[in-house]
Amino acid sequence: MPAPAPAPDAAPAPAPVPRVAGPRPREIVIEIPGERSRTNQLALAAVAGAGVIAGAIGVYFNLDARSAQQDVEGDRFLGQPWTQARAALVERAERSSVRAGVGYGIGGALLLGAAIAFIVTDPKSETSVIRTTRATPTVAPALGGAVLGGAWRF
Repeated sequence: MPAPAPAPDAAPAPAPVPRVAGPRPREIVIEIPGERSRTNQLALAAVAGAGVIAGAIGVYFNLDARSAQQDVEGDRFLGQPWTQARAALVERAERSSVRAGVGYGIGGALLLGAAIAFIVTDPKSETSVIRTTRATPTVAPALGGAVLGGAWRF
């Protein structure tokens, strides 16, 4: 009887593949602030300007009402009869007082609206991430020598 054949040797374990230290990605984070458009700026300025003008008209009528009231009002009794001119001054004071209130109301509403619109239309900022790697040198054979270059990516 022939001798049994020796068992085949186990296949050798493959050699570990060396890891080449490649470029490590790097992240650059950029914050891009939001910017108001020219149209938005002009619209807000126009509304606020209209509010200021309406308020100034209110001040004008307030001063007119005050002047008419002071012309009618007396610090002491003069014993003079009530005349049509004084009645007209009282009506002018009341009319100017109402117009002043309307001017203040419209001016305040416009300024408040401009402030709210300024807050609501505030442009949001954006965050952008740029991922980069370091340059990898490259050597390539060429006719009569070699070419040295580099490669990188964003």
